[in-house]
Amino acid sequence: MNHCKTHHTTTLFCAFLLLAFSTYSESRELNVTIENLSPENGVFLTPFWISFHDGSFDLFDLGQAASPALETLAEDGNPDAVSALFKTGNHQGIDATVVEPGGFPGAPVFEPGSSATLKINVDEASGRYFSYASMVIPSNDAFVANDDPKIHEIFDSSGNFTGPISFTVWGNQVLDAGTENNTETNAAFLNQTAPNTGDDQSSTVQLHTGYNGSSANSNATPVNILGGVNAAGSLIDASNADFTLDNYQVARITISEPGVPIRVNVTNLFPTGGLYNTPVWVGFHNGEFDSYSRGEVASAGLERLAEDGDASALSNEFKTAASTGFDAVITEPAGFAGAPVFDPGSKTQAVYTLDPASQRYFSYATMLIPSNDAFVANENPLAHQLFDADGKFTGPVNIHLIGANVLDAGTEVNTETNAAFLNQNAANTGDDENGVIDFHPGFNGSFDNPDGAPKNILGGTTVAGTVINPQQGDFTLSGTQVLRISVNRAVDWSFSGAWYDPERNGEGFLLAVSGDDNPVATLTWYTYTNDASGNQLWIIGTAPVLGETAIFEMFRSEGATFGTEFSSADVNKPYWGQMRVDFSDCNTIKATYNADVSGYGQGTVNLQRLTPVLSNSVGACQY
Repeated sequence: MNHCKTHHTTTLFCAFLLLAFSTYSESRELNVTIENLSPENGVFLTPFWISFHDGSFDLFDLGQAASPALETLAEDGNPDAVSALFKTGNHQGIDATVVEPGGFPGAPVFEPGSSATLKINVDEASGRYFSYASMVIPSNDAFVANDDPKIHEIFDSSGNFTGPISFTVWGNQVLDAGTENNTETNAAFLNQTAPNTGDDQSSTVQLHTGYNGSSANSNATPVNILGGVNAAGSLIDASNADFTLDNYQVARITISEPGVPIRVNVTNLFPTGGLYNTPVWVGFHNGEFDSYSRGEVASAGLERLAEDGDASALSNEFKTAASTGFDAVITEPAGFAGAPVFDPGSKTQAVYTLDPASQRYFSYATMLIPSNDAFVANENPLAHQLFDADGKFTGPVNIHLIGANVLDAGTEVNTETNAAFLNQNAANTGDDENGVIDFHPGFNGSFDNPDGAPKNILGGTTVAGTVINPQQGDFTLSGTQVLRISVNRAVDWSFSGAWYDPERNGEGFLLAVSGDDNPVATLTWYTYTNDASGNQLWIIGTAPVLGETAIFEMFRSEGATFGTEFSSADVNKPYWGQMRVDFSDCNTIKATYNADVSGYGQGTVNLQRLTPVLSNSVGACQY
């Protein structure tokens, strides 16, 4: 789960049912999230049958008769026969059923607005493609499913995950199995007393014409569903349940890797002439790793970090203490040549994907150089909580270290001889101190340690050839700022603002991200129509942020009149297409579009930030 990338810019209920495995070489854990997007008093959805397969399983073909297995699902919402058909058909892959335990008592269906997530291990070779099926209820035999078995590719031919993947199931995609007449009598979840009791129909799978009395099927009778009451006792609103209305959204299916991506920002706060710090060790754990206690002897791992900036032994200690944790080292690629240390004023960031259940807390450690054994780290392993017991992100976490926070490991005498990054010829060559960890007294000749000798650091020259200014390098002076570390969602409010492609000056994007625990993004593309008229076109969409990606269903905005004649009722929002935004880093994002409207096609726009971060508070892109 824990993967990372570094940038130099200076639960829901999970259920497993009906799992069917086949032979595979390597599997990947994925989350499948099902959301019922219909409005209040809209349509319900039965438990979703899902499968990851090799592309050979074709549940149905439009215009052909439904199989008995599909008939059972479409008429009664029972996925067992479809699952059995998948298992017995020599299809490579795995299948499961996703239920919504919070649904109607005794029937774990998806009510309007409800959702559920299933964790499932999928083989990268045999599970390349995704299929789904669910009955739309109440109905006689309405269902949603994918006709093309290869339409949703999850892994490419090399086994690379192509996600996250998120798509909307629209009302105009609802299907009719052609196995039961739409009499709206003996209809599941409405007035049916037993399964398979509707009037048989020997037809083929077609797009559904809509409930009787609906916008697209207004003259059909009897009108039992729209305006009726379903088996849960809920009113079926004549408008909110009419899936034939324009832009009606039935469901959203999202396939993503588990974990929560977070962004760690590190900034050396010393001015020019101040101190450096070594690559920063970071650890994510469940509170069980205590890197040190003041007044006690440093561990061997902390000694190596505090004397030489080497985090490898500390990392080993961490792995022993926190078996489910994750640790890494953040370097500054633009630092002193050959040593990716943090120069005064430099900064960088890294993105890691964490398990909220076992990596709830954050720890850090870095050596201040030049020195014999000066360092900063957090003493309390529970000081910086990232997730609560339910897995909810509780950050952001902002850590601002000043001179008074600098520590002495007590492992090497502060002779300022054989000091790292100053006059040391080899690692671990200073005079052993055999002391304990305490606050650092300050360099020799500093404000708090004026009589210390010899005075080699303040005023001395580092191995980088820079001079440590006696004032700028004295961390004992009041107000001295040492280091800032922030831990945020990988994508948060600080991505908000105006973005554009310099090669396409004259059009642009406005992005707004809100929410810390479950961020949501709104994207507006200010561009032009494709008819060479020069008319402006606004395309707008809103989507949840999926790690470092957001997948928008985009709509045009048109139809109203400017000024006093404006009326919201005149605004039309026809569907335009889908846009995927990948947040590459804080200054660049990639927007890939796939238009549903003729003439706009597909393409990619590489965007740069046009406006600065909007607030003075620390966010993922401000550090």
